[in-house]
Amino acid sequence: MPEATGGWIVGWAIGLAATALVVLLLVLLIRGASRAANKAEAIVSAFHQSREHTSGLWDVDTTNRTIVRITESAAGAREYLEAKAGQR
Repeated sequence: MPEATGGWIVGWAIGLAATALVVLLLVLLIRGASRAANKAEAIVSAFHQSREHTSGLWDVDTTNRTIVRITESAAGAREYLEAKAGQR
């Protein structure tokens, strides 16, 4: 009988150790996933902030086109006025 009892004790000890190892690994996995989720949320938040802070840059192209049109119109007006002044 003592041999059978010893086998059960060893079996239970190995089972408990394996269970404890699995629980430990799951806790570490869950903690790592939680940290990754927190970092991902921080990254998404930073992307949203950068989008808000740089929204004015999208208007630069429109501003440049307007400046080109104004400059061309001013050059045309200057040429017209110079031509008018040259006729006198």
